[in-house]
Amino acid sequence: MAANAPDTPALPGSTGEPPSSSRRRHTYSRLTTALAVLALATAVYALWRLDSTRDRLDALAATTSAMEAERAVLRTQLRSLEQREQLARRELETSLSALDDVPRQVQELANTTEELRGRAQGPERAWSRAEAMYLLELAQRRLALNQDVDTAIVALEAADARLASLRDASFASVRQQIARELQALRAVNLPDTTGISARLSSLEERVPRLPVKGILATQERSSLDENLPQSFLPRAWALLGRTLENLIRVREVDETAGGIVTHEEALLRRAHLQLLLFSARSAVARHDASAYSSALASARTWLKELFDLTDPATQAVLKELQAIEPIQISPPLPDISGSTTALRRLMPKEGAATPRGPE
Repeated sequence: MAANAPDTPALPGSTGEPPSSSRRRHTYSRLTTALAVLALATAVYALWRLDSTRDRLDALAATTSAMEAERAVLRTQLRSLEQREQLARRELETSLSALDDVPRQVQELANTTEELRGRAQGPERAWSRAEAMYLLELAQRRLALNQDVDTAIVALEAADARLASLRDASFASVRQQIARELQALRAVNLPDTTGISARLSSLEERVPRLPVKGILATQERSSLDENLPQSFLPRAWALLGRTLENLIRVREVDETAGGIVTHEEALLRRAHLQLLLFSARSAVARHDASAYSSALASARTWLKELFDLTDPATQAVLKELQAIEPIQISPPLPDISGSTTALRRLMPKEGAATPRGPE
C-alpha cells in the first residue's frame, strides 16, 4: 500500500535535488525546443521561398531568353526595313531627278501642240471669223433696209455661236457687244404686220360693195323686178309706158347727198379707195411708217367725202380705218453696228504677214 500511494511533492528541505535547479532545467529545455522548432520552421520557410524564388528566376530567365530572341528578330526586321527604306529612297531620288526635266518637256510639248493647232486650225479659224463678220453685216443690213428684227436676231445669234466655237478669249468684248445688241433687239415692240395686212386686205374686199355719195345716173327703178303681162298687147303697152316714164326724170339733189354720179365715176371712186388701201398694205410690208400713215389718212378723207356715211357698211369701214391708223408699224430700232466695228478691229489686216512657228 505504501508502494501504491501517490507521489507527493517533495517538500522544501527534503532529500534530493534542490527545486530551483530543477525549474531552470525544465525552462531551458522548453526554450531550446521552441527555438529549435522556430528555427526548423524558419528553415522550411526559407527553403520554400528559395525554391519559389528559384522557379521565378527560371521563368524570368526563360522570358528574358524569349525576349532576347524577339529582339534579335526585331533587330533583323529593322535592318531589313532600313535597307528597303534606303532602296526606296534611292528609287524616289532617281524618279525625282527624272521628273526635273518634265516641266521643260511639257512646255515644249505645249508649244508644239499650239503650233500644230495654229497650223491646222488657222484656215478654219479665219473662215469662222469671216463667217461671223458676214452674219453681223447681214443682220445690220436686214435691220436697216427691211427692219427685219427677227432675221437680225437669228444672224447675231449665229455670229455669236461662230465666235464661241473659236474658244478665243480675245473675242470676249465682241461677244459682250453682241449680247447687248441682242437684248436691245428683243426689247423692240414689234407690230403684228400680218394682222394689219389681213385687216387692210379685208377692207379692200369690202370697198366694191360700199355706196357712193350721190345719185347714180344709171340707177334703175325697183319696178324693173315686177312681172310684166304675158299677153302681147298689154306687155307692149306696159313697156312703152315705162320707156316714156324713164325718158325724163326729175329729182331733187342737195349738196349733202352729192350730185349725179355716173357708173364709171362710182367705179373710179371705189378703185381709188382700193388703191389707197393697197398702198397702205404695201407700206406695212416695207415698214414705211410715213407712207402707211399718208395712205390711210387719204383713204379716210376719200371715204368721208365721196361715200355715203349714212350706210352701216361705210361706217364700219371708217371705224376700222380709224382703229388701224394710229398703229406704229415702224418702231425705233437700236444700232447694232458696234459688234461689227469691234470684230473688224480684231480681224487681221489684208496683206499682213502671218507669223509662222519654227520649222
